Amino acid sequence: MARIDLEPKASVMGASMSWRRVFPGRADQIPLARQFAMFLFAETSIASDVGFVVTELATNAIRHTRSGQHGGRFTVELVLGGLAYVGVSDLGGGGYPTVRYDPLDCRGESESGRGLWAVSQLAAMLGVHGSPIEGHTVWADLICVDKPHMESPLVTPANLTD
Repeated sequence: MARIDLEPKASVMGASMSWRRVFPGRADQIPLARQFAMFLFAETSIASDVGFVVTELATNAIRHTRSGQHGGRFTVELVLGGLAYVGVSDLGGGGYPTVRYDPLDCRGESESGRGLWAVSQLAAMLGVHGSPIEGHTVWADLICVDKPHMESPLVTPANLTD
């Protein structure tokens, strides 16, 4: 069963909100992770970019680490602030995540191996921490200048125009 924490956590500065959700390490969970992220960023101009990043990072987690094995899991962490932080944590195994696609090397016509490169093109910053033994967190910071309103303005008859 997936754990979800939809209550936003205010940062120390009060300028950002963060969420974390754990998903079972199965391919059918990737669209759910994407929907989760896009829902939280729906009021921003980067919702589709955030969804793309989550899809790529979650796919890598289940394809290349123990997260995709029986009983595995991956964790999506999102922070909405001046920069949007998107992180996916796996259970380790395999190698170390690296950006390896060279767009000038046209010999490889494979559809795989380009995900982290594509994420790096969207991100202001991309990074990895952890190890194959303990697990990795692959993260990307995306520029988000338009945060959603924390409260919707009240519409009253006094401020409606005829």
